Amino acid sequence: MKNITLSVIVALSSVSALPVIAQSNANLAHVSASTQQYSDAELDSVLAPIALYPDTLLTHILIAATYPLDVVAADRWRQSNKHLTPEQVENVLASVNWDPSVKALAPFTDLLSTMANDLQWLQQLGDNVLIDQSRVLDRVQVLRQHALNTGNLVTNDYIEVEREREPTREIIYIEPRQREVVYVPYYDPHVVYGHWWHTTSPVRWRHHVSYHHHSNVYWSPSIHLSTFFFFGSVHWHNRHVVIHREPVRRYYHGSPRKRVISRDYRRWEHNTVHRRARYSTRVVHNAPSRYEHAGVSRAKHLSNKHASTVNTSKRQNDRNTVRPIARTENTKTVRRTIEPKQVTPLRESRFQNKQDSVSRKQSIEHALKRNQAASRSEKPTRDRTLSQLKRDKPARISTPSESKQYANRENTLKRPAKQNINRERIERTSPQNKPVARESSKPRRIERARTSSVSRAQVKNSESSRNRTIKQGRTEKTMR
Repeated sequence: MKNITLSVIVALSSVSALPVIAQSNANLAHVSASTQQYSDAELDSVLAPIALYPDTLLTHILIAATYPLDVVAADRWRQSNKHLTPEQVENVLASVNWDPSVKALAPFTDLLSTMANDLQWLQQLGDNVLIDQSRVLDRVQVLRQHALNTGNLVTNDYIEVEREREPTREIIYIEPRQREVVYVPYYDPHVVYGHWWHTTSPVRWRHHVSYHHHSNVYWSPSIHLSTFFFFGSVHWHNRHVVIHREPVRRYYHGSPRKRVISRDYRRWEHNTVHRRARYSTRVVHNAPSRYEHAGVSRAKHLSNKHASTVNTSKRQNDRNTVRPIARTENTKTVRRTIEPKQVTPLRESRFQNKQDSVSRKQSIEHALKRNQAASRSEKPTRDRTLSQLKRDKPARISTPSESKQYANRENTLKRPAKQNINRERIERTSPQNKPVARESSKPRRIERARTSSVSRAQVKNSESSRNRTIKQGRTEKTMR
């Protein structure tokens, strides 16, 4: 009887537990389905503010969303360097370790700030790009088709719209009207796409009041970019993002349909090492072989780094702690006496050398003064040069035969008294700045040598006495 009652109780309890188990299984299925991928409503809501961007700008946004840390770092740097022009930004960020698409978005200050401030939107867009690129690009074409049907997506002064018809679908290309200039559009998704067909409301980005309004779209000021900005695009036929293998050297002005159909473009691949952040559960669930291992290795790296920092901090604390010195009672205090410093032989020799140098300097100065005085006394003066020229004049002008003839004539001829008087008058009244007599072969100057020996001796004596008086005066001045 007891066994029967026990079996009945167990059966009833199992029957009552069946709905609970079914409900838990349904919840688990719902959770697993939600972690697999985003719905079309969620994806359209995320893509609504950027679906009408030019293809190149859209490519950089999709790639940059997979590196959120770089986007935040670029926005902080750009906010503190708003004064830089796009060309200067490109030159400064050439050596920075950011993703090239993040560097390409650095000149777009408002766009980069909007992406960095809405981290939830940035994570959702990056997750969808990592999970399935083709699905993201398909939904972009759907949104563009809605804007085209409402008449809000047309070629104008800012963008160029081109359509290509395929057997099963239509592809809409959007490129800047001027390849060197890019305008960023801001719009209300409810107005541009018409009646919103999802229950989830689309994301709307705010714009500045100064933006120009045209065809229900607000356009930002023009941003001039170099050719290096146009290295990315979308291969719409194959539904994946492509990038140029080498830096772009020239602008492409042809049809956007033929731009990416070349060997210069290759498919873009996400770099898990450069991610430097954890992947969400949805990304890991959809591609566990690629992203789960990267997330785990990143976590291990961070944990090891944290452990190493903790260990090093402990070691540093142990080193910095002052250990008390164990002192015994038998220790004796040692007194040290500091003796006064003594002058070493080296210093004495230096001092002696210094005295010698002083005495030597004085002797050198005395010798210099003495040499200067001697040079001044021996310096050729005007009177000295005149007397020298007078003495050497007959020897320099006359030949040896003539000199003998003149010497014989001096004994016989006598100059009149009038000439002697004139010579004495010339010597008395001769100015100091009288020009020096020059050599000449004129007969009248040769006649001056015909004076008597007595008069020449008198002239020499007067000149020598005069020179002595001048020397004595100068020596007295120098001694004073």
